[in-house]
Amino acid sequence: MKKSRSVLLAIGAFLLANLKWILGILKFSKFGTTIISMGITLWAYAAFYGWKFAVALVYLIFVHEMGHVIAAKRKGIATSPAVFIPFAGAFIAMKDMPRDAKTEAYLAYGGPLAGMIAFLPALPLYWYTQDPFWGLVIYLGAMLNLFNLLPISPLDGGRIVSVLSTKIWFIGLAGLGVMLFANPGPITVFIFIIGLITWYNRLRGSYQQKLLQYEREKIADFQQSIAKWPALESTWDIRMQMNAEVNAINQEDLKKFYVPFLQDKKRLQRDFKRLDKVYVNRKWELFRLWEREPVLYYDSDPNRPIPSDALRDGERAAQERLGELDEQMHQLTTYYDAPASTKWKVLAAYLGLAAVLSVFFVYAQQILHR
Repeated sequence: MKKSRSVLLAIGAFLLANLKWILGILKFSKFGTTIISMGITLWAYAAFYGWKFAVALVYLIFVHEMGHVIAAKRKGIATSPAVFIPFAGAFIAMKDMPRDAKTEAYLAYGGPLAGMIAFLPALPLYWYTQDPFWGLVIYLGAMLNLFNLLPISPLDGGRIVSVLSTKIWFIGLAGLGVMLFANPGPITVFIFIIGLITWYNRLRGSYQQKLLQYEREKIADFQQSIAKWPALESTWDIRMQMNAEVNAINQEDLKKFYVPFLQDKKRLQRDFKRLDKVYVNRKWELFRLWEREPVLYYDSDPNRPIPSDALRDGERAAQERLGELDEQMHQLTTYYDAPASTKWKVLAAYLGLAAVLSVFFVYAQQILHR
């Protein structure tokens, strides 16, 4: 073991000494990040568990992530290269978000399915050699992908069952809570916290819809107001009005805490006031900027003023925010909608894969205990 670690340290020292030219080569490669992070992860696992275990584990994780990449490519969704994190796994980032939960479930399912296929060659290898190492490969593959099928967001299982009902996330959280009680670990704690936040946000969906709708109304009022400014003969009255509004709302105490669910009416009114404050101040800042902006005319014709850059920028920012609000509203209202036929197919595929992986998991345990 000491000799093995000495070799690993020597290799690590060599790589660090030559890191500059290695990075220089890899940075031109689309998969440079994947190769570097995979190498670091491989070295880290090998330092603690040996090369055979490290290669098997990194291989299983890599194929799992490639399953997501292939599924995303089939749906026309661009992804980043896979990034490995020692003792935490790997991840890919989607450059485009799925249009609905059905598509997201398809992308999520690709990982565990590919992960299962990855360890299937270990079956004939074990039958032929009777080497328990291949049993370990089966065990690792089945365990990793079964864990990923837990119905908790952000795990694959949580993203798959979201087509059925996001209420299932609570069942997954309860199951993971039992696992944490029996065998606590930093990764499972992290997943539990993220899952809890995601589940809570979903529960607050109707509350968020009210806020989004109110902000849409504030933006509409903002757009109507700035559209009238160029036609004003005098800005004095509107300046005095907005100045009074800004002073009044900035003096209000909007930091009071209200208990979610139990005090939602008061909480909602407070959050409405916060949005009022944001858009009153935004409109006031834009007005002051517009007032100081020189008025230009086409061909020096006083009847043909050139549109204000400040107002155009304000309108553009408002439109961009409206697009973001529409996307969030879609996420809350129709994103998780799916026909019954789709739900049945997803349920069958999910339970079927979980059942097959469970069989392999039990079989691998029997191999390792012989």
